[in-house]
Amino acid sequence: MNATVELAACYRLAPNVAIRPERFGGLVYRYDNRRLYFLQSHQLVDLVSYLDGRRSLRDVLDEFLRLRDLPSTAHETLVAAVARLTGLGILTDCTATPLSQVREG
Repeated sequence: MNATVELAACYRLAPNVAIRPERFGGLVYRYDNRRLYFLQSHQLVDLVSYLDGRRSLRDVLDEFLRLRDLPSTAHETLVAAVARLTGLGILTDCTATPLSQVREG
């Protein structure tokens, strides 16, 4: 489950995953294995929703931090969260999977 992320890669929510914002953060459901995950941060739910699979993680994070007026120290935390979510199969690296093969969900 220790996934590494490339800042030049593009990420998005995996096609077999749904996310629902909640008061505490968000619920994530993987349809392929019926697992439910809890994201205990609205910031992380927003970031996952912001990942579009077209822009590099570096570009998305830079814009995300700037628009939300977050300190640059949040960058490392968010990269680690993306790595963890990728390892869990919640996020997918779109540079490895062409968008034409990804089912819209």
